[in-house]
Amino acid sequence: MRKNEIRKITFTSVFVAIAFVFSLITKYVPGLNLEMPQGGSIFGFPMIPIVLLGFILGVQYGVLGGILYGVISVLLDGGLYHWGSLFFDYLIAFGLLGFTGLFKKYLFSPVKFVLVILFVGFLRYLSHSIGGVLIFGEFAPEGMNPWFYSFIVYNAPYMLSATFFTALVASLLRKKIIILSEQYGLLGTTD
Repeated sequence: MRKNEIRKITFTSVFVAIAFVFSLITKYVPGLNLEMPQGGSIFGFPMIPIVLLGFILGVQYGVLGGILYGVISVLLDGGLYHWGSLFFDYLIAFGLLGFTGLFKKYLFSPVKFVLVILFVGFLRYLSHSIGGVLIFGEFAPEGMNPWFYSFIVYNAPYMLSATFFTALVASLLRKKIIILSEQYGLLGTTD
């Protein structure tokens, strides 16, 4: 294994660990632990390291980091309501955040950087919402369309706030992340 690959694997592991710590903070610190009844945090702390990981190392490591975080998040949440939730709410949803790696060059453009984060946040929202219709449609109030309930009533409020919060904090960290990544030789590499 080449030195640069070991560095990338280490960097991925550290960013997944940071996402995990952020999820613990979000879950247990009063005021930050606001979430929807069946899950879904109002603040997007765990999204921040995953989207940055994709920007820094590319889509392969970004998606891998998102999936690894999804597995850890399942364990943290303590169980699943349905086996399909493993995919729609964890593996796919967080893996999609790593798609920022498709737009690595936009790390250097503040506006495009934010647009990419909003885009992957939207992809995560779609994953949760589709899963919500297929798996949790029964939780819709009587007489309410499950599609409307999942897409608008349940998932839109927390995903909007989490995505905008992630974009804001990641934007504040963007220049420092560029410097850190350049110091460790992680930007501009194609392997």
